[in-house]
Amino acid sequence: MIYLTVALVLLWLLVGGYLVFMLNRQRNLERELKTLQEEVLHRGSRDQV
Repeated sequence: MIYLTVALVLLWLLVGGYLVFMLNRQRNLERELKTLQEEVLHRGSRDQV
């Protein structure tokens, strides 16, 4: 029975680690998207002048 408990704990640790990894990746992508949007706006305003 202890093996089942260990397997369940490991499974939840893997799921939790994957969620943390994906949240971190999403934050990085959102930061990159914001930077790209600011760059496009900056270039657009510079081209109009």
